[in-house]
Amino acid sequence: MFWGAFSFDKKGPCHVWEKETAEEKRERKADLDARNSLIEKANKQKWEKEQRKWLRDWKKVHGRAPGGVRKVWKHNEKTGAFVVKNGRGGINWYRYQKRILIEKLLPFARECQKDRPDTIVQEDNTPAHKSHYQGEIYNLWKIMKMLWPGNSPDLNAIEKAWFWMKKETTRRGPTSDRKKLRARWEKCWADLPQSKIQEWIAAIPDHIQEIIRLEGGNEYKEGRKKGQEKVAIY
Repeated sequence: MFWGAFSFDKKGPCHVWEKETAEEKRERKADLDARNSLIEKANKQKWEKEQRKWLRDWKKVHGRAPGGVRKVWKHNEKTGAFVVKNGRGGINWYRYQKRILIEKLLPFARECQKDRPDTIVQEDNTPAHKSHYQGEIYNLWKIMKMLWPGNSPDLNAIEKAWFWMKKETTRRGPTSDRKKLRARWEKCWADLPQSKIQEWIAAIPDHIQEIIRLEGGNEYKEGRKKGQEKVAIY
């Protein structure tokens, strides 16, 4: 899986995802355990305060204490703990935060801010991107992130890069060799012309106007150039 970032003026870093190693998993667990140990006391106090308020409100409405078993404190995601859920692989919020946000994306965004102070980050709603854990990191870096509407890939210029790079990296035929594949994609990213990036970005306003014209309807064809609009019939 490949990741990259660019702006109108410059091309940013890229990253090729590999399977999470056993050592990385151990490091993640140690890091999250340390983070949670620092915040558990405060989270528990907040939870207890909320429970006391809930109990007071219940008694005020019903005139008695609630029946049943009282809730027991657990430090989990719902009560504020840092949690990485087990899955079938993919990129979880922790790996994305550590390898991309902190090491690559946010430093690149800050670099862009030198020339364009109003720079904001645009990402899609991939679970690792939209995780509520990422908001704190953006706040710490004092960088804004664009609110992203679902099901709108054609409004993100980076999507055009993936199609272009796939075509370029398979010109001499596909390969199943991971090392060769990685080398191809990294070289392709390095060779990606800034003029091509600017072309993709410059097309976004036309896509936006077409989506508005169709009122978000399914007649919209992703990637259709200006002058090739599809007419909706009602």
